[in-house]
Amino acid sequence: MSEASPTVPVPAHTLHICVTCRPKGASPEAVRDGRLLYEAVAALHADWPGRDLVALNGVECMSGCDRACTVALSGAGKPSYLFCDKAPTPETAAAALDLAAQYAASDTGVLMRGDRPGPFRSGILAKIPPGL
Repeated sequence: MSEASPTVPVPAHTLHICVTCRPKGASPEAVRDGRLLYEAVAALHADWPGRDLVALNGVECMSGCDRACTVALSGAGKPSYLFCDKAPTPETAAAALDLAAQYAASDTGVLMRGDRPGPFRSGILAKIPPGL
């Protein structure tokens, strides 16, 4: 008789960060701001208590090229959010996880502007209705 392998729960929400974003006019050889932001968030996410609820996804391109860095949130039955013009700083990285925690804790997924962490009160490109 073989033992059933334990199943690892799949997070119900995803924080997406474009790893190819760079500021307008930046040298193509320079380290991408999107990569820097993703790496900063990934370092925090590794020990973050919410990592079982929110997966982190590095994306090759999110088509926010003129307004780097691009960050998105998605979850089943909830609206998705797309943010841009984020700085690859430790403050933004921590705020991204705070935002993801708010999103995961919300039954509706609605993130009111005044309730979002400071770096995410502006720079919103879209709030996309949930899929059917």
